[in-house]
Amino acid sequence: MKHIDLPSVDRALASFLEIVEPLKRTMTVLLEDADDRVLSKDILAPMDYPHYDQCILDGYAVQAADTANCGAGSTKELSLITEGPVNSGFCMTAHTGSALPPGADALLRLEAATESAGRILASEEVTKGKWIWPRGGGIREGSIVNREGMHLKPTDIAMLAKLGISRVEVYEKPQVLIVPTGDECIRRGDEIAPGFVYETNGLMCSLLVKRYGGSSTLHDIVPDNEALLRDVLLKGASHDLIVTIGGSSAGGRDLMEQAVASMGEVLFHGVALHPGNHMGTGFVKIAGKRTPVLFLPGYTESCAVAAFTFVDAAVRRLGHLPPSCHPVHQAELAERMVTSLGMRAVRKVNIQDGKARPIKLLGESALSGRFGYVVVPEDRAVFERGEFVEAIHFE
Repeated sequence: MKHIDLPSVDRALASFLEIVEPLKRTMTVLLEDADDRVLSKDILAPMDYPHYDQCILDGYAVQAADTANCGAGSTKELSLITEGPVNSGFCMTAHTGSALPPGADALLRLEAATESAGRILASEEVTKGKWIWPRGGGIREGSIVNREGMHLKPTDIAMLAKLGISRVEVYEKPQVLIVPTGDECIRRGDEIAPGFVYETNGLMCSLLVKRYGGSSTLHDIVPDNEALLRDVLLKGASHDLIVTIGGSSAGGRDLMEQAVASMGEVLFHGVALHPGNHMGTGFVKIAGKRTPVLFLPGYTESCAVAAFTFVDAAVRRLGHLPPSCHPVHQAELAERMVTSLGMRAVRKVNIQDGKARPIKLLGESALSGRFGYVVVPEDRAVFERGEFVEAIHFE
């Protein structure tokens, strides 16, 4: 495959996401388990918030009319009581968060009064409702607190808890089957011989899927055999997404395209992405159900970059999650970076003292500093030393 004939990343991704339908399955979870989940229906307030007239600072509960004309040296004496109601000429100590006593309609700041022998001298005029958060001033009973599709965060969950809510209905997490393939792969922990490699890409993709908001199942290694590959695709059709690893290049043992095509359709095989250009997208159709398939290269660097780009987007769309928003910061290139024109390239960099040095994707991780990725657009082939680039933290 020549890269000039390959579809762009944007085109391939858009085409694939057209067949990725957000899940309809829902479940109910406790608030303790609701962080990072997506609401599947609107939440209505079961009560007002606050559910009483709330004092928002320390001071004295008063009738506002009793403080008229106070200030600029003018004061008003009020009797301090310990029980309500607060009638004209009287006041009561109030604390932040406490309920406004009956009869009072405002709060006088602690700093705006002098207390002595059961009386205070008010030195500031306040208006009705001053320093009071009225009942329902935040949320009214029956109103929408959070809408369907809300991506819950700890502060949102705290607000739900304030309203006495203990459970919420959310969309289920996408179920993703990860299928490592290849005759050369062996299980981690087994004895290894020349020509064989430990299977690690499945582990990496499984962990990434969890970060993207999905639930991953890691399948056993499948040999380079088209019948066995078709069999695992058949079993995987009950999942929301199948991600296979290996068998996506152009060699005699690269059989994923044929296996997917025999059970559904291949949308693209080959994308203008480096590393990762041998990946493919498609779907299998079993008993009327269409299951999206991403078949990624077995070379770890290529697998990782394809996962950053395609698996991330697919899992988050399935789970009703917003697109990933990775941290980005500017760094100065410590050396020249050369890529292929017409390909979107992803290069890992080590960042120290504001300077970014290209490194191998999985290598040199013992270096100090931070690690990020520079995405080189299709219309660029060279970044010169000293240029400032955006380092994206995909991980």
